[in-house]
Amino acid sequence: MSSSTPAGFMGLELCALSRQVGSHTLVDQLSLQVAPGEILALLGPSGCGKSSTLRLIAGLDRASSGEIRLGGRVITALAPAERQVAMVFQSYALFPHLSVERNLSLGMELRGLAKAEIQHQLEQVLALMQLEGLRQRKPAELSGGQRQRVALARALIRRPALFLLDEPMSNLDAQLRDNLRAELRTLLRSTGVPVVYVTHDQHEAMGLADRIAVLREGRLQQLGTAETLYRDPTNRFVARFLGSPSINLIERGEEQLGLRPELLELAEAGSPVPQGWEALEGELSHREWLGDRVISHVHCPGQASLKVLSREAPADGALQLRWRQAHALRFEARSGKRLPGSGAAHPS
Repeated sequence: MSSSTPAGFMGLELCALSRQVGSHTLVDQLSLQVAPGEILALLGPSGCGKSSTLRLIAGLDRASSGEIRLGGRVITALAPAERQVAMVFQSYALFPHLSVERNLSLGMELRGLAKAEIQHQLEQVLALMQLEGLRQRKPAELSGGQRQRVALARALIRRPALFLLDEPMSNLDAQLRDNLRAELRTLLRSTGVPVVYVTHDQHEAMGLADRIAVLREGRLQQLGTAETLYRDPTNRFVARFLGSPSINLIERGEEQLGLRPELLELAEAGSPVPQGWEALEGELSHREWLGDRVISHVHCPGQASLKVLSREAPADGALQLRWRQAHALRFEARSGKRLPGSGAAHPS
């Protein structure tokens, strides 16, 4: 057990976990802990290792090295059925020929539970997931949100020691995902067991998880709360991956400035630059209206288009884009590492 993990830790722990397939490393020396009742999101682009990590925890793939502990027990070599893990897939994986009720009760029957206990647990989970009126329907007769709730109910009814969710809302439309996000967070936290939630959607990770692990090419880039990762990214990759609109990057010799769109201001072209500020002259190229906010895209000579998030839209034509020096994140241009002391004055 790592020195940072308390004795008797009863959550999930990954210790230098790796998986290689031929010469390709899918997961590279990954170490992290998830406490009971905590939701940890694995976030990153396609191919970053998040689903591979989930499969290792579930026992669907075998680790090349490292160790997995759950509830203080080493489970690295155990078969999936022996791990007390419930997994919810993107595809829901429901039996199409069975009703909602049978999809939920079949697993309990196969485990040999008494009929009275099966009925008791079934009624509890149907009520919890608001599925009572749908118990006789088959999956094809359900909406995407309803099928997701059935898949979650089937996982809950197993009373596992760990929940693993692999992009369970990716098949739902944006409005339904927004509606279900808070509901799902409350439900998962109420179980009191560790939850590992895989997603490529930063909004989903930031809205659901207690902490986020950002992965790239199988390696952990940074682990922390959404606020920490957004305001205090350890490198350029993390800074670019979190934030919508994404962070602006300005090349400047051997380093790169990172400027969050909401921390930029627009002024008349040629305006005096206040002390402690920097500025670029540019021209408005186009706007994106977002209801109460607008994203202004500003073209500055020698730079990519820079984005400014504000309440009001600027007038067309030439303008000045400026920022407080203390708000700029600075990164090494070559390595992408964050330079110490930069961006420390990010406002609340």
